[in-house]
Amino acid sequence: MTNNDSIKDTLDVIRRALEDENDFTQKNNNILILNKKINNDGTVKLLNKSDDLNEIHRVIDEKLTDLLEKKMNKILEKELPIILDNYFKNKK
Repeated sequence: MTNNDSIKDTLDVIRRALEDENDFTQKNNNILILNKKINNDGTVKLLNKSDDLNEIHRVIDEKLTDLLEKKMNKILEKELPIILDNYFKNKK
């Protein structure tokens, strides 16, 4: 299978999944979570085992933690000195 065939097959799976509401878990009408994973070799794995879901939650937690830390560091480095300066100026 060529790389183009693999990409085409992967996109076909995604398209079919998007068309079939049964392949999604719906929450709050704003989030759709696909229950299939496309591996690097083009194979499709159904994500219905608790170990798979735990791995997905772990990855999401890591990404959110990383984003939060970056945002907090930016605030602490740039905004906090300005806030403290304004606070102490107003105290006088």
